[in-house]
Amino acid sequence: MSKRTRNDSNEQSNNAPMKEIRPRNDPSQWKIRKVLGEPDVALDRMFKFTRPEAEHVLCSIGNERVAKAKEGGDVRVKMVDLDTGTQHELSFRKVRCGNVFGFKLGWLTHFVVRRRLKVGDEIGMYVDPNSSVFYFSVLSSASVDK
Repeated sequence: MSKRTRNDSNEQSNNAPMKEIRPRNDPSQWKIRKVLGEPDVALDRMFKFTRPEAEHVLCSIGNERVAKAKEGGDVRVKMVDLDTGTQHELSFRKVRCGNVFGFKLGWLTHFVVRRRLKVGDEIGMYVDPNSSVFYFSVLSSASVDK
């Protein structure tokens, strides 16, 4: 169990099972690794997955939720921030045009703003197929502007 128990406003304590989580520095753990670009942290955009990343998610969240997402519906998912020990609810969905999936609601508030993510930060995510819970960590931070 993580010793981190920080609870900011709009955050819940982490009740997700932590025993199956490998150490953060295990590169095989992170099925989704991304150096954030401007669209990932822009306040008017959604976080979009590449096709292989979306396939990892779709294979891990269950058939009913996949069907809903493919129809353009919001699929609520739980994301555990391993760095802070908090859990958050996000909306996973398909964008209106094309076959692109991503996070719409929750990404900006709970991750970009709260964690002060910026262009150049590298993040990691993966989905536990047993629980459909997403796990998140900042793997490296971009240099600080002076």
